[in-house]
Amino acid sequence: MTRSFFKGLTWRAVLALLLSLGFLFCCLVRSRKDGDVREQEHFKQEYGSLLLAEEYRALNTDVLKEHPDVKAVYSAYDNTGKLVGYILDVKMNTEIGEIHTQMSISENGENILNIRVLDDDAMSPLFSALEMEEVRYQLQDKRIPVGIRRERAVDVVSPIEYDPLLGLHDGVYFAEAEKAGKDGYLDFCEMEVRGGRIVRVEWDAKNEQTHTNRSTDSISGEYKVSGNIWAEQSYRLCNYLVMVQDPVKLAMKSDGMTEIIDGVTIPIAPFVELVNKCIDYSRTSYTKEQYLASGKEEDGGEDHSDPTPTPIPNPDTSETTAAENTSNTEPSFTSSEIGVIGGEDGVVTGDSTNVLSESIDGIPMSEIRSYIDGITDKPAESAALLSTVNQAYKFMREYLNWVG
Repeated sequence: MTRSFFKGLTWRAVLALLLSLGFLFCCLVRSRKDGDVREQEHFKQEYGSLLLAEEYRALNTDVLKEHPDVKAVYSAYDNTGKLVGYILDVKMNTEIGEIHTQMSISENGENILNIRVLDDDAMSPLFSALEMEEVRYQLQDKRIPVGIRRERAVDVVSPIEYDPLLGLHDGVYFAEAEKAGKDGYLDFCEMEVRGGRIVRVEWDAKNEQTHTNRSTDSISGEYKVSGNIWAEQSYRLCNYLVMVQDPVKLAMKSDGMTEIIDGVTIPIAPFVELVNKCIDYSRTSYTKEQYLASGKEEDGGEDHSDPTPTPIPNPDTSETTAAENTSNTEPSFTSSEIGVIGGEDGVVTGDSTNVLSESIDGIPMSEIRSYIDGITDKPAESAALLSTVNQAYKFMREYLNWVG
């Protein structure tokens, strides 16, 4: 046997080895690919009803260590690789015991898309199918964190507490613009009064063609304004009014703008007009239910005219009480406690003043972005479910480096 023979044999052995390794590598890749396909199919079956996506990826982040109640988080992507949202698995102990939920949240962490409760005890589920469907309907596309509507504080306590407007009656009041604006959206405002104080205000608008809300469109990027997204600016404006109690203290200028609310660069004139109507309706006890019923009776619910409420006297208001209230119409704080810019009212020094001292799930009331009614017969269970949503919010806020 010659040297050339051994040399050829060696080359053939090396080639065979390389071919074998290549074959094994291809098998490994194929096996892994098949495994990934099976895994994605499993994810689609498991989470598709919450958020349908082409690919789900488990998040391995140190933030999970700070939130032990969040058992798993998956990011979801469409067929172009675009992030479409997150799936969160939350299991925590509440006042009613342990509750386990899975939910989907929008890609920007702002809105809850869907939710379900995993009942370990199928014989005694937390919610019936109809109740769960009702909860889903109430929560769909709501901004997080969320609270039960009746959890709103009646007594608003703050280091600087503004006196309420006179003559407000408790209830929920609603006003809608007479016609859509140039942007094609019809503005509406809802205001809630409790204990004679404004405790909740929501301002939004509906697109007359697409029937989507301006807040939702701003979050998705369909509706754009300068500065923060419109939904965020609306939230800041409404929250500020809850603090100062009086639209005059929003310091609207002749051009319909304001310069005293941090992060608000949009015109506030439509909001001021609608909230003033809500205030008038509160003083005459013309509730949202009456307002909407009046519109439906006239033309099938499409009436956008401003109904004229009939004044209803308040039997609880005596001449003595009115006199006492009139003598105490100034806000109960000293000039040293408040900073004024250019003589405008309602400018609080610093950004750390918390309007509401109470909290929901450890989240300040001023940070709660949405309220739902929950299931009337199951207030504790409804609150427990929302606790898991708010726990998911805390994780998302930290994960996405939100400013809480």
